Amino acid sequence: MGQVICFANNKGGVGKTTTAVAIGQAWARMGSKVLFVDLDSQANLTTMVSPLSSEDHKTTIRDAFLDPKKLNVEQVAENQYLIPSELSLSNFDRDTASYTGREYLLMDLLKPLRRKYDYIVIDCPPALGLITYNALIAADHLVMVATPDGLAYQGMVMVANLYADVRSSERLNPDIKLSGVIITKYERNKLSDMYVKKVKDELGEVFLEPLVTKATKVAQAGSFNQSIFDYDPTGKVTKQYLELAKRLQARLLEK
Repeated sequence: MGQVICFANNKGGVGKTTTAVAIGQAWARMGSKVLFVDLDSQANLTTMVSPLSSEDHKTTIRDAFLDPKKLNVEQVAENQYLIPSELSLSNFDRDTASYTGREYLLMDLLKPLRRKYDYIVIDCPPALGLITYNALIAADHLVMVATPDGLAYQGMVMVANLYADVRSSERLNPDIKLSGVIITKYERNKLSDMYVKKVKDELGEVFLEPLVTKATKVAQAGSFNQSIFDYDPTGKVTKQYLELAKRLQARLLEK
């Protein structure tokens, strides 16, 4: 059975999508079959991993939520697969208002796919709504991503609280594990170091190193629809993400 990992923070702009993509692509390059699931209506993950323009996707995750028969998985590269997103996913709450058990929609969609992939990587939206709730119920593992600052830290705390609620309920997902905390866009200064220390002190057992340093090439790679491993193969951040992917994979295998 493939493992389902969701990447989350309630605050946007923390490098969550970039981190999910980089780690998933690293695993694919290491020989694992990876399915990316884009749950953000901004569709940044979709844009980063797919060579297709948004209008060329036959169906998206929103279509599958409304009709599971429309679930379509696209191969985007060797060992890399995608369930894309689109802007209309922002209507998810309204679209599913009359659904019974709508918090289990993603879990039900992914259930038949788990045997086909080694890892299913979910990129959550920067919000704690019903979509993120779906992701936590469907996932085996939660990885929180944050920049070393107050707002990102608070966003992470909010995700941790939702995770605790989901895990404490036998009817939701008592088996989900907090398996990683990753710090991105790190620049050495007193404020950053203070928050890094704070996170380490509070979540040391799941804290993953190395820290991902701030680098313009990360954004450039995404803008050119290229993997950071192709765009800057010997770069410092590329090496950091590769090491994080190895360490997270080892942790998932332990559990």
